Amino acid sequence: MKQSTSDQHIREQAAIWVARLHADHVSEQVKTNFCAWLTQDTRHAAIFEQVSDSWDFIAGVARPIAAPPATLSPYMPKAQPVLRRRALLPLLVAGAGCLVLSYPRTSVAVRVLKTRTAQTLTHTQPNGVEWRLDTDTILLLNEKTMEGRLLRGQVYLNCPTESDIKLMVGNLQATIQKTGQFDACLTDTTCELLALNGQLSVSNALSTLPAQTITKGQRIFLSKNSNYLTDHPNMQNSLSWTQGYLIFHDSSLRDMATKINRYSEKKIKILSKKIENKKVNGIYYISKNNEFLTMLSTLLKIQFDETEHEYLIYEA
Repeated sequence: MKQSTSDQHIREQAAIWVARLHADHVSEQVKTNFCAWLTQDTRHAAIFEQVSDSWDFIAGVARPIAAPPATLSPYMPKAQPVLRRRALLPLLVAGAGCLVLSYPRTSVAVRVLKTRTAQTLTHTQPNGVEWRLDTDTILLLNEKTMEGRLLRGQVYLNCPTESDIKLMVGNLQATIQKTGQFDACLTDTTCELLALNGQLSVSNALSTLPAQTITKGQRIFLSKNSNYLTDHPNMQNSLSWTQGYLIFHDSSLRDMATKINRYSEKKIKILSKKIENKKVNGIYYISKNNEFLTMLSTLLKIQFDETEHEYLIYEA
């Protein structure tokens, strides 16, 4: 009985999260809170998918409420006005349990793809579109509308056939109308999209500026003042994570530690600020921390000690 009550409470929470994530504008704080909620209980992701199915089912059969035309967000089902979404929320919260049981799960409305530290995941859709998630990544994927929202981490997208895909990465909204391969990254300091092959039409959700198109080899990202910045990064370096290693070229020791810590349960901690900006060049094979740090200690004249939970780096 306690388990059943707890599941119902999770359904109610999940319904509220569905409403928040389908809002016209989703703040970074909302996304952060949602990521935290997903990790609180192993049942959260599965029940969120179920409630999302129920939401999609209701939206498909309910009569639309007369309302002025609304601007649709990239992640919102196209036939679902804002006022109708809000009107349906109490019904969804109150009846999510029975709706989940009665709704045939022929396809998932919103799928939660999530990886933990040191874990990767590849998800291939029936049409051949491949989503490859890096470590510590959360992607919400609507497989019926072909819309994705990256909430955290990094994802590689391969479109072998022409697919009309929409992908939201932070405030960047990307539209893919043809074949190609693309890389997206979203962290506390990074919001970027890279066209590995093909082209992307990218706009800023918080700006009225026209969309920009990037082609093979171009990367677009947002600065702190929300201006577009573009460059041509090294393609091998950018995609090395998909092959199980990272390439560092003139990276600071601090930046190196930040990136490696995403792939290891045992974190690197730099004890001396004097060595934080030392430059690092080398290849880090994921999960091979000891070998990499041993190499660095020789090249940079630093020392490291290993504890149960950390690698401590300090001056030699």
